[in-house]
Amino acid sequence: MLSSRLTVTRGLCALAVVLAAGVAAAQTNTGQISGTIRDSSGGVLPGVTVTVTNVNTGIARTEVTGPDGTYTITSLPVGSYSVAAELPGFRKAEKTGFDLPADGRITADFALGVGALTETVQVQAVRGEVVNHTSGEIARVIDGAQVRELALSGRNYLELASLIPGAIQIDDDQMALTTSLGTGGTIINGSRGNTNSLMVDGGFNLDSGSNSSQINNVGLDFIDQVNIQTSNFSAEYGRNSGAAINVVTKSGTNRYRGSAVDTIRNQRFDATNYFAPRDANGSRIKGKLDFKDYTGSFGGPIQRNRLFFFGGVEYKKLNRVDGPFRRTMPTLAELNGDFSARSGVINDPLTGQPFLGNVIPDNRITADGRAIANVYRAMIARALQFSNTPTSNNATYQLDFPYKSREDILRFDYKASNQHRVYLRYIHDMYDLVEPRGTFITADLPTISTNRKRPGFSYQLGHSWIVRPSLINDAKVNASWNGQRIPPFGDAWRRDTYGFAFPQVFDKGRYDEGIPDVTLSNFSNSTLTGPSQSLLSPTTDITAMDTLTWLKARHSVRFGAIVTRNRKDQNGRLAHTGNVNFNPSGNTNTTGNALADALLGNFRTYSEGGDDPLGFFRFTQFGAYASDTWRVRSRLSVEVGLRYELASPTYTMQNNIVNFDPALYDPKAAAVLNPNGSIANPGTNRYTGLIRADSGVPSAFQDRVTIDAKAGALIPIGAARGLYDTHQLLMPRFSAAYSVNDSTVVRGGVGVFYDKPEGNVIFSQVNLPPFVPSISVENGNLANPLGGRTAADAVLGTVNAIQPDMNVPRQINFSVSVQRELPGGHLGEVAYVGNRGRHQLWFPEINQPAFEDLVANAALPTAQRANTNYLRPYKGYSSIRQRRSDAFSNYNSLQLYLSRRKGDIRYTASYTLSKAIGNASGIGDNPEDAFNKEFNTGPLSFDRRHALITTFTYSPPLWRERQDILGEAFGGWELSGKTRWQSGQYLTVTGNTSTGTRRADYLGGDIDLADRGPNRWFNTDVFATAPDTRRGNATVGQIQGPHFYRWDLSLRKNFGLPADSTLQVRVDAFNAFNRVNFNNPNTTVTSSAFGTISTAKTPREFQFSLRLQF
Repeated sequence: MLSSRLTVTRGLCALAVVLAAGVAAAQTNTGQISGTIRDSSGGVLPGVTVTVTNVNTGIARTEVTGPDGTYTITSLPVGSYSVAAELPGFRKAEKTGFDLPADGRITADFALGVGALTETVQVQAVRGEVVNHTSGEIARVIDGAQVRELALSGRNYLELASLIPGAIQIDDDQMALTTSLGTGGTIINGSRGNTNSLMVDGGFNLDSGSNSSQINNVGLDFIDQVNIQTSNFSAEYGRNSGAAINVVTKSGTNRYRGSAVDTIRNQRFDATNYFAPRDANGSRIKGKLDFKDYTGSFGGPIQRNRLFFFGGVEYKKLNRVDGPFRRTMPTLAELNGDFSARSGVINDPLTGQPFLGNVIPDNRITADGRAIANVYRAMIARALQFSNTPTSNNATYQLDFPYKSREDILRFDYKASNQHRVYLRYIHDMYDLVEPRGTFITADLPTISTNRKRPGFSYQLGHSWIVRPSLINDAKVNASWNGQRIPPFGDAWRRDTYGFAFPQVFDKGRYDEGIPDVTLSNFSNSTLTGPSQSLLSPTTDITAMDTLTWLKARHSVRFGAIVTRNRKDQNGRLAHTGNVNFNPSGNTNTTGNALADALLGNFRTYSEGGDDPLGFFRFTQFGAYASDTWRVRSRLSVEVGLRYELASPTYTMQNNIVNFDPALYDPKAAAVLNPNGSIANPGTNRYTGLIRADSGVPSAFQDRVTIDAKAGALIPIGAARGLYDTHQLLMPRFSAAYSVNDSTVVRGGVGVFYDKPEGNVIFSQVNLPPFVPSISVENGNLANPLGGRTAADAVLGTVNAIQPDMNVPRQINFSVSVQRELPGGHLGEVAYVGNRGRHQLWFPEINQPAFEDLVANAALPTAQRANTNYLRPYKGYSSIRQRRSDAFSNYNSLQLYLSRRKGDIRYTASYTLSKAIGNASGIGDNPEDAFNKEFNTGPLSFDRRHALITTFTYSPPLWRERQDILGEAFGGWELSGKTRWQSGQYLTVTGNTSTGTRRADYLGGDIDLADRGPNRWFNTDVFATAPDTRRGNATVGQIQGPHFYRWDLSLRKNFGLPADSTLQVRVDAFNAFNRVNFNNPNTTVTSSAFGTISTAKTPREFQFSLRLQF
């Protein structure tokens, strides 16, 4: 209870602080209705009173037409509206059935006939989508009916974003996206998944660490609509360069309405995956899936036409398993010291003679060796299948992922007067997920199960003030945060579970009672991982916005400002519980076998971090904009806007981040290397090129930052506080709409957008000297790690860096389209949509040896070959991967769209023909040749040339209105569904060579096979390993992976109940026809599995629901 009170207090304080700031504005959950009033001869009518009424709340707004007969009523909440026009001497006219979406712009024109004002002409407007006569952006609305009716796996609303033109689905596992809160499953218009802006009621709803994880996953029953703007939208949108996806939450109305929903899923009703492992009887093992969802909502008036409320709660509980994976594990005999079944001699390091029978005596096995064996025994016990033989991949795992969540939502809408409207909305998500191989770790084995606890909160307060009919001010504050903490779970991570006894060198780690990371060279895919990878990463995003709209003649001018303060704390996740490597190579105390060495405790290397560094990451971003929607003529509207942003990099409050700047690297001061990679001049400055942020650690944080004093004295200060400079950005926007006639509009526009880089760009910079004191020893015994020989100075391991003059990623979006209202309530659109991405981020290896040097080195006899580090340009360093902003992307598409959203048959259909090319698909891309952009250019990883998407709902009219037994039995049925067909991913063939993993050679000939299948997806004979003397000639994206085709269906039966209530029974079938959708084939030419497919996407799954609507 105390925790809840503190949480509420924190939220209210956050809102108060932002309100005191008094600045800002942008994304809205309102729209506008405008039009022209004429007489029956076509002349414009000034002085007409136009009244717009929300039919659900009764709240009305009034405007009077100007001299040109036009009116505009803006800042209208989403909902269903009627519009009435009246002028003395003319008959009153009224149109009903206008469904106004967020950011919607509806045109309602009238032609008034002469007559008495008491006479009223009523017209039912066409429900559904209407042409946009006002602006040129590409936007779609997923209305409440689609939210309720379509089959959505796990009841996750984000799948709706994949149903629009230009959308590509790259991850069909919606249950996994639900449990991860991930947003990267859908790519829109060729933009990277982490460039999309997800909002709730116009407030930012993403974790800034990855820009691809939600703070609140809003429940379906709490959503009014989902508005998606995909290209060249107005100047009020910023921060991200991709699509803007805004969830509008439900509000209360003048009627008390509510719902209760019970949804279940269980694997007993599902099909079995094509590649599921087999049990002892040869039958496929079905993956576990047990899902339950309980949702309730209720809303209505507190005071009719004035004060309304809406609230809801949703519980989700899921237990599923991850896909099967295999590991090579020791046999039980080997864990007891018996290696008699394995070839090779096990020598006694004390005598140099073989152990008798290749069996280590029990009294020679150390306490820590026994503890390591105990960990492997525990991991074997968790295997689904285990073959107790010394063979590869003798253990198969399918591990449980238990998940539970709860979401609470509460919203109040209040019309204080005709001039003032206020709303307050609160959302809280409780999130609890156990991941057996660790969150963001995917350890080889489940030694580090983590409990991802991530409570998410969102408070939003909005105020609309009609200063006068032509001047409206909209203010909004949004405070969202999550308290993400991911501690280890259970006791598999603890030292005392297995009996580890060795003393740790340091005691500052977050979980220093955890097991060390253990690597055995002959069991490379079965590393033991300790709790040092556990994560602490809470985030807070507070935004204040303000928009002033001024209506003047044919102009609708908007001015706005927005300020955001973001904070995120995150640890570096260093190996503070120890990292021990058992490898016979170079080990003076070896038995000749890594596991045998481990049983005796004789390590090759041992290292341990002195602390787990923590960064208090922060940024503040300010933006302002102005836009003018100008109705140039009755048939031509133009929108012109300009946005400004002060783009500040993320920094740490402690200045405990470090960068590698190539301009500061001094070859004369750098380490000199021997050909074997060792340092020839020990004691030299190994840190040349490194630079610390700003002016060093502030005095207030001196006791909270661990510093290696020796390294700190060698590494200068003075880098930009965020390691690159602040940028001042201007983003012009332009769009236009020309009405050929009342039903046909030509629309288009162009806009410049910038993207705020995600926090992952900088988080790892806390993991560099001097903020990571550590020790490293070699050839010792784990019982006394420091008894080993202190490791000689070595090159620094992998160093992450940021380009000091890094630019902010930019994207130019543009489109041209023709929209037309068609008979029968149809709307059609043909569009060309494209964008150009420049200064895109990637992560190339800048310490890459010249290819010519690698070739020459590979040509030498094995004994004479130099270590790769000897060949690198920045001596003294191993890998240096730098976040750079010189990648690019180009996207072009033809998009066709048809919809009908009224009547017994409602549907949407879209087809996209597109091409997305560039040299990097994401911020983590590391190209084969970091200095040859053309060599790396080709189809991006999310390029899918074709995509056909449909949704439909059919409500049979037969017996719908009958009240007898026939009506009960055969009336009230509904069938809805969605289908997706999209072409496959473009893949590149590579091979493992003596100079690294490189592009393969294409020998010529047909790549496609007429009878392709999982055993041979393409013609493998036309590829070969490239010679060591040159790079391969296979091009990027030369092979196309399997296409994706799936039907999701929903069958519902509605039963009428008293008091206008209904009971609905529902069955959803995902992949209803159980089509096998293969994943991509193996494209490594040197692999024995080259050209084969070993995994498939989800088979048919069922979901059952019972809904009471009252």
